[in-house]
Amino acid sequence: MKNNTNVRKYKVLSPVYDLLMGNRMFRNARTKAFSLVDIKPNQQVLLVGVGTGEDLPLLPKHIEIVGIDLSDEMLEKARKKSDHAVLMHMNAESLAFENEKFDFVILNLILSVVENPQKALQEAVRVLSPTGSILVFDKFWDDNKKPGMMRRAINKITSAIGTDINRSFEEIMMGTSLKIKHQESSVLNGNYKIIVLKK
Repeated sequence: MKNNTNVRKYKVLSPVYDLLMGNRMFRNARTKAFSLVDIKPNQQVLLVGVGTGEDLPLLPKHIEIVGIDLSDEMLEKARKKSDHAVLMHMNAESLAFENEKFDFVILNLILSVVENPQKALQEAVRVLSPTGSILVFDKFWDDNKKPGMMRRAINKITSAIGTDINRSFEEIMMGTSLKIKHQESSVLNGNYKIIVLKK
């Protein structure tokens, strides 16, 4: 997974992304994820890898929303789903924000995509307020197992399309001061996880 090739992949995927990831199953999973965090009026929320903006309609009113993505085509789709979110072209691994700026950082379906997920998570921690929370909804491989031959073969296909299905969240979180406050299995037989993190 390379960021420069991801830009090309998601340019191709942008016209059909909502058909693939905007179905009821994923919408329900996103809704469940947001139900686990208590976002209050006027708080600042950062959506890292906002994509086509599938999360935007699920957020409460009267909050400050910033969404970033590397794909201009995905951002253009997202702009049609919110009239008040600030959407910016930016790399998740090098956020152009001051330390401790956001009350919530949302990492939905991004840690399996970026070139360096550890760096993306570290950046999320840097811009998170001391009392803030990070919400993650993504696909991760079981930390206690090694991917079998079939899964490794499938991963070559999914990685070519734009997502790595064999990443370990335990490995991604190493070196941070984060604590898991909540974790549960989600769609596709638990291949997707919902995780809430605190400093």
